[in-house]
Amino acid sequence: MSEQLPLPFVSIVGASPSAPPESYPEVRRLKRTPARIHPRLLTPQAMTAPISPSEDDEGIRLDVHDYLVRRDDASFVFEVRDDTMSGAGIFEGDMLVIDKRIQPAHGHIVLAFVNGERLVRRLHLRGRKTALLAESPDVAELQLEDGSELTIWGVVIGSFRRFGA
Repeated sequence: MSEQLPLPFVSIVGASPSAPPESYPEVRRLKRTPARIHPRLLTPQAMTAPISPSEDDEGIRLDVHDYLVRRDDASFVFEVRDDTMSGAGIFEGDMLVIDKRIQPAHGHIVLAFVNGERLVRRLHLRGRKTALLAESPDVAELQLEDGSELTIWGVVIGSFRRFGA
């Protein structure tokens, strides 16, 4: 079983961002919208044959919100501003789905507030030491020292991106 930290995890008493995640412009709350037509989920069987227009209304429908969001009241979306997690497949402009209720554990990718800066990093626990690891060869690990202010806002549970086409 992996070691877990209670949320919000704060390394110093009283160290926390001045406002909750939802108050920042790059953070968006997730809300259920009225029923819409959802894209079809292609099964392996459906991928072997061409889809005709008459078949377009058949098959399994996939609601992306239901797939990515576990709890509306505990989830929000955060837009990534850099490529520090490119090794994990997370790139600038990607939208990360964050769940505030999941207890952060060793190996989770988290949205953290460190010494006044918002970061997306992999949580690494070494005994009583905490580090945040980037997944880019150009970015050094962030080893949290005594006196560092760390608040983990939530655990990344999914991501999505829009292509230019």
